[in-house]
Amino acid sequence: MNAAAPIAAAPIAPATTAPAPATTAELRDSVGGLWNALIEHPFPAGLADASLPLERFRFYVTQNLLYLPDYARMLAVGASRSPDGVVLAEYTEALVNIVQVEIPQNERMLATVLDLAGPGPAREGIRAPATVAYTSWLLSVAANGDANDIAAALLPCAWSYGEIARGLATGAVEHPVYSGWIAFFASEAYDAVVTTLRDSFDRELAAMPEPARRRAADIFVTGCRLERQFWDQGFTGSTWPDLAY
Repeated sequence: MNAAAPIAAAPIAPATTAPAPATTAELRDSVGGLWNALIEHPFPAGLADASLPLERFRFYVTQNLLYLPDYARMLAVGASRSPDGVVLAEYTEALVNIVQVEIPQNERMLATVLDLAGPGPAREGIRAPATVAYTSWLLSVAANGDANDIAAALLPCAWSYGEIARGLATGAVEHPVYSGWIAFFASEAYDAVVTTLRDSFDRELAAMPEPARRRAADIFVTGCRLERQFWDQGFTGSTWPDLAY
């Protein structure tokens, strides 16, 4: 897929630095306009009105299937570092959701897109720059952080997807692929997974000392930035320069 000019960046309000966020809602608020840049990104908006070319969605799903196994591995490490049985069960539930529900759902979507749009070039199956950056960072947090660091890293993806889809669900046009994406992430079942993750992390944040909450905020904002890069990559179809032509 050819590289395209980057989409114009929306103005981002600077993140606040004090006091350190003490709840997940405060974490979200601390990133300022960056959160809205995720919720209002033109890629998911193109799913709602069916204006996104299928070739771009094929590229996105192919890259997502390279991303999700490493996201699952981070969850597995989080489970291994859980301080108690409750957090262990919560991480395990999220891991099972990725491995047994979300990855198969992406595989089904890709199969449908391939039927409709045909196969893409081989370069679509090579980890593109934003995919490399995001998965490498997730695994770095998993290798070097504790369970709370991992929770802060996983929340931007899980939380923003649900909020995006719920916002798009009303008024979205029918589409053989895009309607399923919106329905999946707008579902009560998916919302329950995110709510569990948020509730768990709210409990942990309340007990964290200031430096740990500050570190969680830094991790969360990096996750949001990488989420935006991943959406940008799917929207523009950008890949490595040597693969673009």
